[in-house]
Amino acid sequence: MKKIFLITLILFFTCSKSAVKKQDLHNIIKGYIEYISKKRKIDNKKEILAVTFHDQTKEKSEYSIDIAFFKPEYMEDIQYKNVYIFEGYKLILPDNKCKSIEKMFKKVAYENFNQKKTIVNYDFENWHVVLNKKDEITFLSPIPISGCMKSILMSKKLNFSDSYEDITFSNSSPDCS
Repeated sequence: MKKIFLITLILFFTCSKSAVKKQDLHNIIKGYIEYISKKRKIDNKKEILAVTFHDQTKEKSEYSIDIAFFKPEYMEDIQYKNVYIFEGYKLILPDNKCKSIEKMFKKVAYENFNQKKTIVNYDFENWHVVLNKKDEITFLSPIPISGCMKSILMSKKLNFSDSYEDITFSNSSPDCS
């Protein structure tokens, strides 16, 4: 039940007033796909990529991007208007209020992915990336894999803020290679 609540919470985010650059957004999504692909096989016919935007701190002009793969049989009451395609994956922008973001993806025929059939506890992995008004990354989550996330995003030529702080644990992060 906690997982369903977390999924719902993540998908309530809205678009930021900051304008993310198309190439940066695409590189963040590609980084997430790369990370998940190293861990498991992604079935692009059975999994939906959800990307959400949220104002973190309006005073600082920070915004966040959340990315996760979901299976329709675990999705319920997710609000989205259109379906897009991104590198062969179906993509939705739940509760999106930012029209400029929609233009960054190719629209395809609408499908209703809210097909919850089971209450099985579905374990998903998401990325939470916070950027400042200069489109520099200031925070990565989940923390245990932030080092791996940073490595992937740096290889995609994304910039990190001087205020970004690497957080490490005594337990090492999952292998990023």
